[in-house]
Amino acid sequence: MDNLYRRSQILDIIRSESPATQTALRRKLAERGIRVTQATVSRDMEELGVVKTREGYRLPAAAAAQSQPNQPALSVILKEFVREVALASNLVIVKTHPGNAHTVAVALDTSHWSEIRGSVAGDDTIFLATADAKQASRIRNKIQATLAE
Repeated sequence: MDNLYRRSQILDIIRSESPATQTALRRKLAERGIRVTQATVSRDMEELGVVKTREGYRLPAAAAAQSQPNQPALSVILKEFVREVALASNLVIVKTHPGNAHTVAVALDTSHWSEIRGSVAGDDTIFLATADAKQASRIRNKIQATLAE
């Protein structure tokens, strides 16, 4: 599991539930299949700018508006992790190094490319759904152009 995913889950929990303690936050993470130490949670919360209030942990106003914590640029993520891009009708199949499909899928999902209708990520493969083959081709070309930069 990568830091970006874990931190995005922490933000999601804090936005929706305001856990009162780090133990409660760790319990909520465990319910989502994320097992971490107290030290890791503490470090993540510090880097995310989480603050303790009487009502529980919260994000400062500026941090609450931020959708992804410290995410590198899409081009950096694509160049770092993508190995291959292929088409299958209205799907774009993106192959990554093992364990990195989720990171790439999150980056693509937050890129707000209008052609992408949704994504499914496994361990090393992502399926990007588009409305038609023409849009799938456009997405593949965008990704390949970014890799060639």
